[in-house]
Amino acid sequence: MKHNSTILTALCICLVMLLAGASSAQQQNVQPLSLEECILVALHNNPEIISSQQAIISARAGLTRVRSSYYPQLSLSASEGITSGRAGTSLGAGSSGSDWRDELDLRLSMTLWRSGRSDNVAENRLGLGTAELSHLNTMQVLAEQVATDYYAILASEELVGVAEAGAESAQQHLHEVETRIKLGVTAEVDVFAAEDDLARAELDLIDARSGVRSALARLKFTMGVPYTTDLQIAPVPLGVAEVLPSLHDGVKSANEKRPDVLAGGMTIRAREHALAQAETRRGPIVEVGGQYDQSYTDWDANDDSWNVLASASWPLFDGKATKADETSARAAVRRSQADQQRLLNQVALQVENALVEIDRTSERMKAAEKSVAAAQARLRGAEAKYRQGVGILLEVTDARAALTSAAANQVRARFDYQVALVALQRATGMLSLPGSAPRESND
Repeated sequence: MKHNSTILTALCICLVMLLAGASSAQQQNVQPLSLEECILVALHNNPEIISSQQAIISARAGLTRVRSSYYPQLSLSASEGITSGRAGTSLGAGSSGSDWRDELDLRLSMTLWRSGRSDNVAENRLGLGTAELSHLNTMQVLAEQVATDYYAILASEELVGVAEAGAESAQQHLHEVETRIKLGVTAEVDVFAAEDDLARAELDLIDARSGVRSALARLKFTMGVPYTTDLQIAPVPLGVAEVLPSLHDGVKSANEKRPDVLAGGMTIRAREHALAQAETRRGPIVEVGGQYDQSYTDWDANDDSWNVLASASWPLFDGKATKADETSARAAVRRSQADQQRLLNQVALQVENALVEIDRTSERMKAAEKSVAAAQARLRGAEAKYRQGVGILLEVTDARAALTSAAANQVRARFDYQVALVALQRATGMLSLPGSAPRESND
């Protein structure tokens, strides 16, 4: 896993350098980024990734701290100063005064056994596993969002093409109307309808171009790059799912592979170990350990000392604090179990919604294809009738607007289908990150 992280980091640094160069005013040829490259940049720059990485570092440090009690502890202390002299001191029996002292103490100790220590280590180990899985979940959520924003840009760019075709068609209609007016075969009032249609087509084009800018801004935000970055993306081939999982198989896959589900299971087990520690604190609390001391006074060695002790203690009265800790820990276990059940219910809903969305967008693509074909035929018929003098311009402008709308719906349906495929992969735990494979359950 560390090897994969090193590779991802190296790739991300290269991509960040590419983006930094692209933002320079002197850079003329900006290389478009693929979807995988955009995801890599986001995994390196997005603040949520940085935050979840710090959670892993903190959890790993906590585990190291609790594990330290299994190892010998060696400490060195030194003191220097004036102390009061009493009987038996270097000033003589029965005398009083002050004495300058230099002391050095070397202590070696080790706890051989302590009640609840293994549960504490297990809790922190599971906490580290939860942090790692939560980090992976954050990465997958981010990858899904990058893909969604990426496809939104591609869709917006195609919508610009649709709007440009509509504006060009409306411009041709206006030119044709003006020609027919000059020839005296069309009433001058038709020019207003043609100009209105052209104005509406130009408004559609303005909205489409604004949509590209907005989509680019959203992707930059998701990737965590500066808003001044000159970002261009490369087109990707649109895929079609050959085989879709059943609802049962999809939910089963999600429960086995999704990092948030696995993290929820680890959280429950960590809370159970915390409860075991709370129960242990009711007593008896047993500790077995040893200690060796070597002291030096005035830099002269004194007699060393050592001990090996076993101790047991019971909290006889603590104002019900121990009982309260146990009650709180048991409530935390039950809360984690309820949270996990809610998550499992949500996962099943997400898988089903993703399957429904794929079916819906698939049918939308088929319907949109038929709608575009019908709108094209309608426009050709309206244009022919108008040229022959047996139709009115309103039929032509309505048909032109209908064709633009149908083509735009077709574009949205195609890219919504791609977004639905990514959402299904994320919901079932099958969404792989660049340079990695889907995570298998370690339970």
